[in-house]
Amino acid sequence: MTSALVLGAAGGVGRAIVARLAAGGTHVVAVDQDPTVRQLSGVHAVLVGDATEPAVTGRAFDAAPEAPTVLVHALLHELRAPLGELTAPQWHRVFDVGLVSAWQAAAELVRRKGAGPASVVLVGSVHAHGAAPGCAPYAVAKAGLGALARAAATEWGPLGVRTNVVEPGFVPVERNAHRWRDPAARARVEADYPLGRLCSPEEIADVVAFLAGPSSSYVNGVCLPVDGGYLAALPEVTKGGAAGPRP
Repeated sequence: MTSALVLGAAGGVGRAIVARLAAGGTHVVAVDQDPTVRQLSGVHAVLVGDATEPAVTGRAFDAAPEAPTVLVHALLHELRAPLGELTAPQWHRVFDVGLVSAWQAAAELVRRKGAGPASVVLVGSVHAHGAAPGCAPYAVAKAGLGALARAAATEWGPLGVRTNVVEPGFVPVERNAHRWRDPAARARVEADYPLGRLCSPEEIADVVAFLAGPSSSYVNGVCLPVDGGYLAALPEVTKGGAAGPRP
């Protein structure tokens, strides 16, 4: 049976990913510094800790029943501030959580894997392709995941490790509830999406499960938007007329 590590398992998307993988028979080790991760059901093991710390990631790998062949990185640190007012420590924290920890965990997977194939799935964002005021570190970190996936595909592909990125559009979760709980606010967001609705966490989880599993065995180094056509449409096509990604 497959073992998987899910980093950022307590978030709205992370929880859906854990549930989807576990439902498919995967032994899941769920990791998050949010203690509510202990509330997840159907998992093999839970670890509360900061996944930017290599020791925490190492303990998560040790908790799996066999060497994990799937790693899902769904961590982020969201910081909103004008570009000219950011400090170096703020940039470093966003990168450590959203990008460096992805590389650390993926490298550990490669070191520990056996002879068979393995899959790394990184949860990015449409912010990798467009800018929104006040969101620069987040956007740069998400864009970096794409570069990381391409580098990993090149270097680790010969070892049987595939690395891909899922790039959601706006997904209604608790951290952005102020933008979708109010019907009028939600309607404004939905107007920017050609499908006319928001994506559910479960829809992201389905794509993650596809990239993690054997059905995508020849997909490597890809950044796959799961955004209902958001990036495909020119601003004047959508009702909202927004100029750039704002999830």
